Amino acid sequence: MTNTVAAKMNFLPAALAGGPVYHMDFRTPAEEPESAGSEASEDAGPTEVAVMNAHEHVDAGLHVSGFELVHSPSAVTDFYDCELVMDTYYSECKAIAQKLTGAHTTFTFDHIIREPGQQYSGGGIDGSMRKTGVERGGGYIGSVHMDYTDNTTWDKYLALHGERVPEDVNHVYALNFWRPLSPSVDDNPLAVCDARSVQVSDLLETVVYGYGAENYSWHDIGIETFSVSAAEHQRWYYYPGMTPDDVLVIKSFDTDGVIGTTCPHASFAHPNPKGEPRRSIELRVLCFC
Repeated sequence: MTNTVAAKMNFLPAALAGGPVYHMDFRTPAEEPESAGSEASEDAGPTEVAVMNAHEHVDAGLHVSGFELVHSPSAVTDFYDCELVMDTYYSECKAIAQKLTGAHTTFTFDHIIREPGQQYSGGGIDGSMRKTGVERGGGYIGSVHMDYTDNTTWDKYLALHGERVPEDVNHVYALNFWRPLSPSVDDNPLAVCDARSVQVSDLLETVVYGYGAENYSWHDIGIETFSVSAAEHQRWYYYPGMTPDDVLVIKSFDTDGVIGTTCPHASFAHPNPKGEPRRSIELRVLCFC
């Protein structure tokens, strides 16, 4: 396997990092007001960074670098069967999350299947599966981002599903599970940044509304994320050769602090693509310890 590839990803313009919180709404893009802050919705354009082979990154681990590759074949035979995914795959991912974090309570309510130019939002507030395109953030996400910020809270999210934050909680994690569905994802893999190489000066908090289909739990309540600017101190990795029996677990939230413990990530077009167009499934598990 090659050690490093030159990958182009879309980063936040460096001049906007550290600015005021930016709000983005996919529900009404045409009505978004023009202001200096509106530039935050625009990437700096493709920036080439070196992405190293994570198989050779001996210091990787969920609680070290913020990501970990787990070999865990799934019992799901059809990931486009929404009910089967909710009944079986959700439980599989929660079991892995409990093993990795020691959580006594776990929740997951949504999953997303990504294909070129479109995605399927499954589960959510009504248990359905709905297709959306790039106008709602569908397809591969080439913009570098972090899933949550230290301002993220869980009350509204859980209340949508008749749940609430447990009382006996000492620590909270959110984990993102990213699994290939196609035999190979090496044409458009996922790059992850070592959490220890991220600095607050790289980031802009971006609150996103209207992402995905209307059944996606965060669609209307909004989700706090970080947009990320490129920096020489960042260290980027990917796992070549992933198969549907592998799942990349990315730490997305940690009550010890998001910055320095969780991973920026983005998809990139491999300069030497292999295999069919990538299809993948992702979901997040909220862990209370």
